[in-house]
Amino acid sequence: MSFGSSHACPRFSARQTILPLEKALAALLACVRPTAQTLRLPLLEADGRVNAADIFASLPQPPFDRAQVDGYALRSADIAQARPDCPVTLPVVQYLYAGGGPGVPLPRRQAARITTGAMMPPGADCVMWQEDTMAEASRITVRHSLTPGRNYRPCGHDVAVGQPLARRGDVLHSGTLGLLAGQGHTHVRVFDKPTASMLATGDELCPPGHPLSEDGIYNISGTLLGVRLQNMGARILRMETCADSYDRLRLRVEAMLEHSRLIITTGGVSFGPRDLISRVAEDLAARHGGRLLFRGLHMKPGAMTLGAAIGDSILLGLSGNPVAAAAAFGLLAGPLIRKMSGRAHYGLRRLRGVMRNDFGSCSKDARRLMMARLEGSEVFMRPENGGIGQPALRDDYNCFVDIPAGYPPLRRGMKVDIILA
Repeated sequence: MSFGSSHACPRFSARQTILPLEKALAALLACVRPTAQTLRLPLLEADGRVNAADIFASLPQPPFDRAQVDGYALRSADIAQARPDCPVTLPVVQYLYAGGGPGVPLPRRQAARITTGAMMPPGADCVMWQEDTMAEASRITVRHSLTPGRNYRPCGHDVAVGQPLARRGDVLHSGTLGLLAGQGHTHVRVFDKPTASMLATGDELCPPGHPLSEDGIYNISGTLLGVRLQNMGARILRMETCADSYDRLRLRVEAMLEHSRLIITTGGVSFGPRDLISRVAEDLAARHGGRLLFRGLHMKPGAMTLGAAIGDSILLGLSGNPVAAAAAFGLLAGPLIRKMSGRAHYGLRRLRGVMRNDFGSCSKDARRLMMARLEGSEVFMRPENGGIGQPALRDDYNCFVDIPAGYPPLRRGMKVDIILA
């Protein structure tokens, strides 16, 4: 990635630096390219990673006509007239087991004892359940018919040769990895995790584990957002706290730019004399290439959010308020990490849901994006059984209810627009 003068990041006038969420996200995503770094992982270590290349089947699955039940392989035509009052008796002429190799062709009006997973004998086109037969010596009696193809999988039924097993950009999971194992693969090539660093700003902030001053507070956002950032698929290289000093902030951010594709700061993004992140972003963009993309969002919470492209990296400046920071983070960082990770689909994901409790504090002057919990199609905007902390601090809150400015209070049973976190 390069953000020099030829970079395609969008340009905005000063009046456009406070943007709606969707335009701000589009501006950020336009400045991001997927990571080019890949690595080869064992299948057991690749769950949740992003596949780096199209993979096609070289073997059919199943690799042969395969019995699905324990019973008797036979020809459906031989038992077409079988009924309880007119049974059909067939001699059993061979015995087939899983891993035992192919049998000999099955003559007409004969049966083969077969176990689940065994190769079907040539000529047989169905398998009768053993519990639906009466076996005596080397003969079976059948009292009903079967259609051709019943109870066995033909060769290539599940996967045909040349069929795509995993596409570039797919998130790998146990099912896909099982298919790869079924093709004899032991490893898969995946995209490397995008690198990220976090910087909490403020004279009052104290890292956990350090003595707390009389007017200090411990840094919540670093741990809160750091855990979520890792769960999104990023690898955190640095997590630091810095006082409100322009020189110190610039040096910290500039050091992070060297190896981190995403830098997240908290605090210092408002318009006061000690809110320095926008100045740091503009100065570093001038030095390394890039630009400030926006300096605010038309939404609450999270209005005080900044986005910039600097060199090869994205700087996402969030509010010092953990609730506001978590809201903007959930809406912007997820798509950014997904695109940086090489995922084929990375944008905001929208659904409709049904309110399961009331929410009466809709703002008249701003769009609200309120964290909630989605269960199926049901949306809960407050804990049912109490609980500690704001919704933004709860991991079971997995979506945002999108409430337009001036919208009437929400009531149980209303349909609402939601954005998945």
